[in-house]
Amino acid sequence: MALGIIEPKSNEQPPGTVYLVDIANTSVEHQLEHAHFKHGMGKKQVIVLVPQPSEDPNDPLLWPAWKREIAFIVIFFNSIIFAACPGPMIAPATVALATQLEVPVKHIAELSGYQLLVVGALGPVVSVLAEKYGKRPQFLFASLFGAIGTGICIAGFGQSSLSKSYDVLLAGRMIQGLGTTAYESLAVAAVGDMFFLHQRGIRTSLLVLTTACLASFVSICAGHMFEVLGARNLFVVLLPLQLFGFVCSILFIPETQFRREEACKTTVIANREPLAVQEKVEASTHSITPEPSPSTTTPTIPKRTFAQDLRLTSGVYNHENVFKLLGRIFVHLLNPAIIWITLVAAILISFFVGTAYTLAQIFSPPPYSLTVSQNGYFFTGALIGGILGVVSGPLCDLSAKTLARKNAGVYEPEFRIPVNILAVTLLSIGWFVFAWALDHPFLHGGVYLCSFCYGAVCFGTSVAGTSTGLYILDAFPTFATELFILQMMLKNFLFYAFSTFINEFVATRGPAHMCRVWGIVTVCGFVTCVPMYVFGKLNRRWVGRAYVRFFGERGA
Repeated sequence: MALGIIEPKSNEQPPGTVYLVDIANTSVEHQLEHAHFKHGMGKKQVIVLVPQPSEDPNDPLLWPAWKREIAFIVIFFNSIIFAACPGPMIAPATVALATQLEVPVKHIAELSGYQLLVVGALGPVVSVLAEKYGKRPQFLFASLFGAIGTGICIAGFGQSSLSKSYDVLLAGRMIQGLGTTAYESLAVAAVGDMFFLHQRGIRTSLLVLTTACLASFVSICAGHMFEVLGARNLFVVLLPLQLFGFVCSILFIPETQFRREEACKTTVIANREPLAVQEKVEASTHSITPEPSPSTTTPTIPKRTFAQDLRLTSGVYNHENVFKLLGRIFVHLLNPAIIWITLVAAILISFFVGTAYTLAQIFSPPPYSLTVSQNGYFFTGALIGGILGVVSGPLCDLSAKTLARKNAGVYEPEFRIPVNILAVTLLSIGWFVFAWALDHPFLHGGVYLCSFCYGAVCFGTSVAGTSTGLYILDAFPTFATELFILQMMLKNFLFYAFSTFINEFVATRGPAHMCRVWGIVTVCGFVTCVPMYVFGKLNRRWVGRAYVRFFGERGA
């Protein structure tokens, strides 16, 4: 057993197992990798680059540092304005907006619920299109329709009757959902396209930040803006930001999809001919420019120009039948790792978001009697918790490199799992103390304690989301897009499900009971981290063989 991970009986290495840390006491057993695999430079010279970059100058791993970082910044910014902003912007005003439109509170929750239903239902379509035509067209489509949906929401407040206003607003929210799908599901996969394994942690945690911390920041701002400017102007403020994001996506998000040759992938047991390389490193990047051996002839591949990067699509990346690609998304549900990720990440985020639907309902009536803006300020705890949760990325990277050193330089994706000890601790404190505080509504400072607990939940959710996202990228890189889509689809269906019953559930059983249920399910879900860590490598070998049998690819 390697640090508690059960090894397969055969010598066949499953997808995700790679030689990562190349130091004196590990290179003895890995002479081929030590001599011929490309490494980082400077402080990272002991890190083997995973995946190994190709000879193609259009390989996103070989882009200049500034190009990769600008693309990431635009994806991050657009994830905020298209994925994080639309949902929570009306959360603090749930009760007030219901009064304004003369509809039940449940109908206001469904404005977000139906939006998320569209996001989940569109997921498989986006996955197939991204697999065939690349991620860039999906990002452009999302940016365009996200802005159109916001414009329709603005028009909804100018209708002749309240019922018509609600219907137009609902239509706009659903079209906004078209702008959410790509950024919520493909953003982390794009990080895997552009960055090496040891560079992904902080960037993945920043993208997870958009669904937790920055969604809370939106609620804080939206609550105050609703009181000062009104509901319509929430969307008026958002629209120019989305139009700016649309223009940036056209200019600065090139196609990140790249079909890497099998020879470029780093595995523990490699079967490669020696390759002479000369490493060229820019000041702030570990990108490498390989120089072919004089004894071999390497065809010259033209580097795409900026104008070529502006094309809607760069061609077809997969010639499989569309229906076959659509069907294989659901085959991944047979992968036990997906069930684990759903338990540890998707359900937990659903609890966090589902609770947001109820906060105005809980704290607007006596004895709390919070105003709309004060309901927004309640999310300050979640904002702080989400910001602190960014440390989960570096923690995951530290865990990966430390355990790889202890494992003779060999990295296993399961090394991303131990940080969930921190996640379950914070989530347990958050939910159970939250329940206790709600059971004592006249407690002095009870609202502040509840906000703190919600922040602890946000922190724990960020850690779990980062850990599972990195596990997908590392364990099944070939199918990362499909797996992220599947996770996103299940998560958003859960969001929609919560919107249909959560307000009535809180009204009948009480908010404290809700928090206790969330806490118990959370602890039970995290128990599955133990068998996933122990048997994860066996599962990857089994899944890798199954992928070869059904898809013709191992997933690595």
